[in-house]
Amino acid sequence: MDILKQMQTLDLFQGLPAEKLKALSEHARYRTYKAGEMFLGELDPAHAFYVIVTGQVKLYKSSPEGREQTLNLLRPGDPFGMCTAFAIDSFPANAMALEDSSLLLIPGTVMEAVAMQEPRLLVNIIQVLSDRLRESMILIESLSLKELPQRLASFLLHAQRMEGAQANQLELTVTQRELAKILGATPEALSRGIRKMSNAGLLAVDGRSIRILDREALSELAEGE
Repeated sequence: MDILKQMQTLDLFQGLPAEKLKALSEHARYRTYKAGEMFLGELDPAHAFYVIVTGQVKLYKSSPEGREQTLNLLRPGDPFGMCTAFAIDSFPANAMALEDSSLLLIPGTVMEAVAMQEPRLLVNIIQVLSDRLRESMILIESLSLKELPQRLASFLLHAQRMEGAQANQLELTVTQRELAKILGATPEALSRGIRKMSNAGLLAVDGRSIRILDREALSELAEGE
């Protein structure tokens, strides 16, 4: 693939001078991963900046007992690994491709050198970090302060806003099993929660397709009312 041409389409690199973008592209590597492949583990040494080109990747933590908590779902254009590129030596989470995916890897030293010369790149990175921090705060609040029905309602409303979905229709990009890991629940508990909300007339569910039937009631549930 033409790495430079691909990088020109990514929001992360918008505003960079052509020569700086070319310098980054010359050091970038293109990698592909199969669905279900964990290609980076927590505590693995990592000194690269990653950007998703195609597919979907999840970042997650796992306990010694095998429990998982999904931290982020990343899609084309999303970068990650900023902490290992600039600050720490090991990756703080696991990274797995949820579907066949391709990524660009840029050495951390190269990103740092360009960022020191181009404030625009630093501003773009700060914007990404700010968005991730906000998402992390929402996740922490949801897991620690809300019950499962509230967490599910909040997730669905947030996902629809992010997708810009029309007519109260939402297509999940993950299975219900993966959704349970995001919400910090068992698949069985999530299934019961969805069924209860469907019976209450809040949702209509068909596989990964979810139609919001009563947005006001769903919003009240998300707020704990």
